[in-house]
Amino acid sequence: MKKFLVLLITIAVLSSFAVAVFAGSDRGRKDEELTIGVVIPYEIGWFTAFHQGFELVATAEGAKVNWQYNNYKADEETKAVQNLITLGVDGMNITSVSPAAAEYSSRLANEAGIPIQITESGIADGKGKPFADVDFNWFEIYHTVAESIRTDVSGDLKVIWIQGFAGTPPVMQGIQGFEEKIAGLDGIGLATDVQYGNYATAPSLDITKTLVQSGVEFNVAIGACQEITDGIIQGLKEENVNLNDVAIVTVNGGPMDIENFKKGDLDYALSLSPGLHGMICAKNLINYLKGEPYQKKSYSPIVWVNSDNWEELLIPWDVDESWFPVVDEFVKTGKYKPELRSM
Repeated sequence: MKKFLVLLITIAVLSSFAVAVFAGSDRGRKDEELTIGVVIPYEIGWFTAFHQGFELVATAEGAKVNWQYNNYKADEETKAVQNLITLGVDGMNITSVSPAAAEYSSRLANEAGIPIQITESGIADGKGKPFADVDFNWFEIYHTVAESIRTDVSGDLKVIWIQGFAGTPPVMQGIQGFEEKIAGLDGIGLATDVQYGNYATAPSLDITKTLVQSGVEFNVAIGACQEITDGIIQGLKEENVNLNDVAIVTVNGGPMDIENFKKGDLDYALSLSPGLHGMICAKNLINYLKGEPYQKKSYSPIVWVNSDNWEELLIPWDVDESWFPVVDEFVKTGKYKPELRSM
């Protein structure tokens, strides 16, 4: 009887040990076992490229991706995260609606024991903690835009600026960064309040036409994405404004921007690639899950280009396997080395 009890106790101890080992082995799992949940607003424009870049790396790593969408609505984000928890994904990547939503999504994932990475939102103070925050530094991006415009465009500059969705983190951070920078620069200022084109061409075209018709004087126009910038260009043309009299700047460098560069309608771009960003996010999350080097906090690459050098320096949205070495280096070191790209 005593031997039987000893045997039962031994089995129980060994079983507990096995469970503990299994429970603590989330990092270091084989890539073919990984299922990743990703939440983005939708699949249009920027997020189409992000989706493609993320899938490119996930496929190469043997990971499956379950896509969910929040449409920039907090309640839909919560539902998407809960869906992923129910599905039992191994890790999550969330492009959140706001810092507060990112904190809540992180809290839900933490409680479920699922690693979560946030991107392009920042995170509010609270109990919810992501293991990584991979973003663009929108504050510094618009520092760069303001400083580069002041350096590259001569004379007194009066700027009109059409942004994306009012109140979203990239927009709020961008406005803060731009206004802070121009406050310390001579001869540059906003010609009117920041306008909001919701990342779309049609409303941006209408806003541009209205500004011209209202008599606002400006010689610089900034679009917060390729669709907005295209709307600005179309609006100026429809109002018979000579594009040579306006320095046109885009914060994207997407396919529409490339076409406008080719046509001679675009002067400058702050190039940032959602495709490359998606690759970085995927690789960083997968590396974490596999117990390999990753970035806890990083900002994806940006490059200022003009109509003369964009073909050489612009970071394309349409990425492919040749970018794998660049992504690997970035995730390991946080440094952007485009020269590593395999051709």
